[in-house]
Amino acid sequence: MNPALALGLGRAHYIYLTTYSKAGKPGTVPTWCWLHEDAVYFTTQRASLKARRIRNSGRVTVHVGKKDGPAFDGQAELVEDRPDLEAAILRAYHRKYWIIVPLGMGRYIRKGLAAKTSVLIRILPTTQ
Repeated sequence: MNPALALGLGRAHYIYLTTYSKAGKPGTVPTWCWLHEDAVYFTTQRASLKARRIRNSGRVTVHVGKKDGPAFDGQAELVEDRPDLEAAILRAYHRKYWIIVPLGMGRYIRKGLAAKTSVLIRILPTTQ
């Protein structure tokens, strides 16, 4: 991954994730992010539109920090049966989002991952 992009991802509190429908229609939403080993991770509800679109094609575009921030195209995938990564993202979220995660969001994410109603997503850049 481009070092400047990695630095931006490490500092960013949000990414603006664009997923694509089967017909190619884009949809963009902000989401929290965690950079780990040259991949971007986040959690979402398994039934969410972004999770369904990722399951269908995996094609994404990521804007770092803001809607018009630095961007890259990527391939996203659902990450199953990786409790080590799930625990690591919760620790990273606790440090990065130090007010909201301890106040309840962390518990919500942890319960969703344990119940399999939430899922961990990994994005690997295809462009930089």
